[in-house]
Amino acid sequence: MDAGLTHSAGIDRLAVLDTYGILDTPPERAFDDVALLLSQLLDAPIAAVNLIARTRQFFKAEIGLGTREMPLDDSICKFALLQHDVMVVPDTRLDSRFSCNPLVTGAPGLRFYAGALLKTAEGVPLGTLCALDTEPRPHGLTAQERFILETLAQQVMSQIELRKALRDQRELLIRQQGILQELELERDQGQRLLHGMDEGFVFLDRDFRVRQINAGGLKFETRAAADIIGLTHWEAWPGSEGLPMAQHYRHAMQERVPVNFEAHYDYPDGRSYWIDVRAYPANEGLAVFYRDITERKQGEEALRASQHHALEIARQAENERRRLDALLEAVPVGIIVADTAGAVIQVNAENRKIWGNHPFSASIDAYGEWKGWWADGSTRHGQPLLQHDWAMSRALAGEAAPRQIIEVQTFDASQQRRIVLNSGAPIRNETGAIIGAVVAQMDITDRVRAEEALRQADQRKDEFLAMLAHELRNPLAPITSAAAMLSIRPGDEPTVRRSSAIIARQAKHMTGLIDDLLDVSRVTRGKVELDNHVLDMRDVIADAMEQVRPLIERHAHHLVLRLPPAPAPVFGDRKRLVQVMTNLLSNAAKYTPDGGNIEVLLEPGPDALAIRVIDDGIGMTADLTASAFELFSQGARGLDRSQGGLGIGLALVKSLLQLHGGLVTVHSAGPGKGSMFEVTLPRLAGAPGIAGTVPVSHAEEQPGSLRIAVVDDNEDAAAMLAMYLESCGHKVAISPSAQHALERLPEFRPDVCLLDIGLPGMNGFELARSLRADPATAGATLIAITGYAQEQDRQDAISAGFDDLFAKPVDLDFLNASLTRAARRRPLAA
Repeated sequence: MDAGLTHSAGIDRLAVLDTYGILDTPPERAFDDVALLLSQLLDAPIAAVNLIARTRQFFKAEIGLGTREMPLDDSICKFALLQHDVMVVPDTRLDSRFSCNPLVTGAPGLRFYAGALLKTAEGVPLGTLCALDTEPRPHGLTAQERFILETLAQQVMSQIELRKALRDQRELLIRQQGILQELELERDQGQRLLHGMDEGFVFLDRDFRVRQINAGGLKFETRAAADIIGLTHWEAWPGSEGLPMAQHYRHAMQERVPVNFEAHYDYPDGRSYWIDVRAYPANEGLAVFYRDITERKQGEEALRASQHHALEIARQAENERRRLDALLEAVPVGIIVADTAGAVIQVNAENRKIWGNHPFSASIDAYGEWKGWWADGSTRHGQPLLQHDWAMSRALAGEAAPRQIIEVQTFDASQQRRIVLNSGAPIRNETGAIIGAVVAQMDITDRVRAEEALRQADQRKDEFLAMLAHELRNPLAPITSAAAMLSIRPGDEPTVRRSSAIIARQAKHMTGLIDDLLDVSRVTRGKVELDNHVLDMRDVIADAMEQVRPLIERHAHHLVLRLPPAPAPVFGDRKRLVQVMTNLLSNAAKYTPDGGNIEVLLEPGPDALAIRVIDDGIGMTADLTASAFELFSQGARGLDRSQGGLGIGLALVKSLLQLHGGLVTVHSAGPGKGSMFEVTLPRLAGAPGIAGTVPVSHAEEQPGSLRIAVVDDNEDAAAMLAMYLESCGHKVAISPSAQHALERLPEFRPDVCLLDIGLPGMNGFELARSLRADPATAGATLIAITGYAQEQDRQDAISAGFDDLFAKPVDLDFLNASLTRAARRRPLAA
């Protein structure tokens, strides 16, 4: 017998084993079922529940051995008791401890062993639950097999503990029954043999004084009978008058009825007893018989504790089972476990949520069933994963913690693409050998797509800011040059006219850029209000053609216009629909080389109108067609940016058409193959009348001479506006601040006040209210000049007392029209 089992610790272990009373007990179904289950789960022909006794190994349950015990010298399991964990012997012939063991060299020819300790709650090993095979298993146990072996060993030990608790309970019950029988026997003897009985006896008179106490009663005392007789019960046993026993005695004395009760009494010297008391009325007093039941009470308490312990063990065993069942399902990431060959042996619900109903690949060679591509942004981004690239393969090869970002294709019918973060780790046995691997997966598809969208939006923002700077600088260059020429040659009338025309044209271009930005802002914030009427779409296209014609003629494009002979009615805002068609035509002209072809086709349908703008220009890539209607999206262009624009025209087209219930699409066969933009608008059936173009009088009536006040803290802007007004025959007074205006204007008595809103100190709104409150300026026409010409700004201006509002730079035609209206009102005001 091994020396490791014969020292004093081994003797203590044997003493603990004896207390369980399980040696040499007959077979039990619960233990046989565990051995059978272990044999099936580990695919082992031999399995056993064994206990290591003094000179032998006893099998409480066994599968494949055909014996109930064997000499300890032949035992393999005895070596497991010297370890603190599961003992695994992949090949017994290669282990010096077992190579000469008769069970290895002879029948049954054991080659593989795995055993888990059966330990008490205090850690004392009693035996093992083991699985054996006649074939070696070089890779030992997988993580799942080890988990099964340890879990079933815990279940076996729970059964052993439960049986010990039940056996202890039975012994206590037998002992309790014996005590009760002794009590009954002694009671009978006490009734016949008062003086010879072992039971305590005290006779109390009607005043509860002790008149007699026998030898049995004196066994509880450290006093003589003379020290007790003559004292009342409450004097002889201090504190008893406040106990329930006093109530029982008084009841028996007053009602002359017997009583029987159990009481606990603590003596002053520290002794404590449980006593069974029977009191009988006798000779106007009470005959009290009592005996010590302390041992019985302690036995009952021990029995209750044993029952509670047994129930607690059963509860813990059930909780352990439930925790094991819920463990995998509770993990919030996908888990795949594989054996040493790469065969998938376990997955959880989150894994199936990511991959769908995937195959259980039998080896690394079968990983071709899984489809994945690198998605880590490296040079290999987009390339498929090879067999050895997967995190599982790398972990099985010994890589400590492989991590990878990949795009995978699910196995369900949708074959979705998901981006996952993989991390893996090898599973090693006690010798460090790799016996499997585990991979954890996290679906990061939404996060990656959100990051890409933010990156693209940031890139488009940077590109737009660069375009905006370029587009604004382009008109500033000729404006600056023209201003310089005016200062150099102020008296040269041809130079003045030409420079003025250049400045006006480039300022108008800059105003158009700013208007486009404001349009996009209004549309995206839902601030556009349509002025809808019944329109003929042919007239809308004609108006747009007039606006784009100079650009088309400059590039010598061949324009074909195909319109139906009958009206094509729609219900919409004429200005906005003209803007839509102008943007589409301008876009075609910009991206079609000189001499190219542009075709506009209007086709009425039963419910909708289709307008196609077709060109044979530079065409579009698939990526560009997909993003053509996004803000700031533009095709490739050179550094000269000869086409111009901010990349917001098509986005504005899409938004304005949506407001009209329409849509726009684009098609292109590719670069150099032209483009086709198709607009669809709801057709208005049975329209009674179509609004034509409102005629505009170009010979606007010129206002008479007016007294006009200009209030602006921008000295150059105020001076230039004043020069223009004076050249029109008006008398002008300039004020650089609101305070200056309040001091001077009452004396000037202006007919019209042009007020900048963004004045320092008192703003234009506050100044307007003050002018309305002064009788000298109350009747003047107040016009707001501001860089913020949104509808809310107009409403705020009207509320402050303004008659009109113009955005910077002021459109001089609109200003003259407003001054004409002010001149007409002047006699009425007078």
